[in-house]
Formats: sequence, structure tokens, C-alpha cells
Amino acid sequence: MPAEITLPVHVRVGDHIEARFGDITVQLADGGVPLSGVRTQLAAFLREAADVLENPSEDDDEQEEVPDAPADR
Repeated sequence: MPAEITLPVHVRVGDHIEARFGDITVQLADGGVPLSGVRTQLAAFLREAADVLENPSEDDDEQEEVPDAPADR
């Protein structure tokens, strides 16, 4: 079984705090992480995220309460 590494995907819009959208998993090759593998997995992840944003399910239309971000110190 080939080794793999899981990388978190964080997104930040403007000066707001970043949010973790999920993770991508890439197969290790020759002891390293191939850039092409990261690009392929990240592109697929972002396409799926865009699809969810453009075509929300009926459950997504419900208002969710979002906790306030901690104040900068």
C-alpha cells in the first residue's frame, strides 16, 4: 500500500479569518509529495466546493447561526 499524506485546505476571503474547508489526500512518490498530485487533488476539491456554492441544497438555504470571530488583539 503506497504511503499518503493528508493536507488541510484553508480559505480566506479578504481580511476575514480563514476557514478550514476540508482536506485533500495525496499519494507519496519516492519519499516526497508530487506537485502534480497536489494540484490535481486541490483542483477537484475546489470544483466540488464551487458546485456546492453554485447549487446549494434545500438544507443549505436554512439560516445557520455562525459564532462571532474572536477579536484581534
